[in-house]
Amino acid sequence: MTEKLPKIALLQPQVFPDKRRVMFELVVDYLPNLFSNVSLSIPGFTTPTPEGLAAPAANTPSPYPNVELSILNSQRHEVASVFIVEHKEKYTSLTLHLRAPDLNEQYIARAEMTYQDKTLDIVEVPFTLDQAQAEV
Repeated sequence: MTEKLPKIALLQPQVFPDKRRVMFELVVDYLPNLFSNVSLSIPGFTTPTPEGLAAPAANTPSPYPNVELSILNSQRHEVASVFIVEHKEKYTSLTLHLRAPDLNEQYIARAEMTYQDKTLDIVEVPFTLDQAQAEV
């Protein structure tokens, strides 16, 4: 992980006009550098290791957090979710589908970021399906 822990900078639910799909816009700050712990392996070509630097162990944990995006109803029951393993992108846009949308329901868009079984950040944003965008 980096010096500053990753955190959710933005969680924005956008309801599609059909009121059955919700696009999540997610912005995450302080993610580890994409190439910080990556070593390239090209068959037939060996790269010398600089003196004094140890190669990372094969069982080194990923430096990237996991993110679970979900939609909760007013009773806080999960009605849709997606789990992102080793989240690497600063900006992400994903669509979640509601099986039985209720136009009178107050929903909650929820993002939970974890790293090695520890919660780093949780953001919750209330919304209704009447917030449909004209063109998404």
